[in-house]
Amino acid sequence: MEGFEDLKKVFLNLAGEQDRNMTELNRLFTLKVYKKNDFFLKEKSISKHIGFVVHGAFREFYTDKTGREYNKTFCFPGQFTGSYYDLASGKPSNVSIQAMADSKVLVMSYSRSRELMNQDIFWLKVGYANAHRLLMYKLEKEYQLLTLSAKERYALLVKENPQLEQLVPAYHIASYLGITPISLSRLRSPKKKK
Repeated sequence: MEGFEDLKKVFLNLAGEQDRNMTELNRLFTLKVYKKNDFFLKEKSISKHIGFVVHGAFREFYTDKTGREYNKTFCFPGQFTGSYYDLASGKPSNVSIQAMADSKVLVMSYSRSRELMNQDIFWLKVGYANAHRLLMYKLEKEYQLLTLSAKERYALLVKENPQLEQLVPAYHIASYLGITPISLSRLRSPKKKK
């Protein structure tokens, strides 16, 4: 099935193993299709699934009391989505996850992943390594936000996600960077020589 080879490689890498038979993925994950603007998760609903993006792009975002949206992160092929905080807390979600393009995602129930971690050291290693990866990502983003200019953060974002500008509208990129769309436009435009 589409995406299983990539998912297998990610899991084997996370667990630090290379030769495990991963045929079980076929029964653990289901391929789901999301049209542009469909939601993987809506704010205030209970988060129940983890997803591995096979094709397309997603944004994870918060909405304040006035309805203004703040992009938390973007998820591209080869990355997981599912709001770890909301999954682990079991409370109504603080975040929404929305497709930014027609997308395909391999989906698994979070409760099943917890069962696997309790039964098999391989899955425990995967869970630990993924949680560690998420923590490091959060700390790196915090560091960038506090120490780098918007221009430097934008350059890093594009470098790390080459497909960003083809899949993500400018106003969403600006929201993620914490700047206005006009400021982003200035960052993108080449400087005029005097």
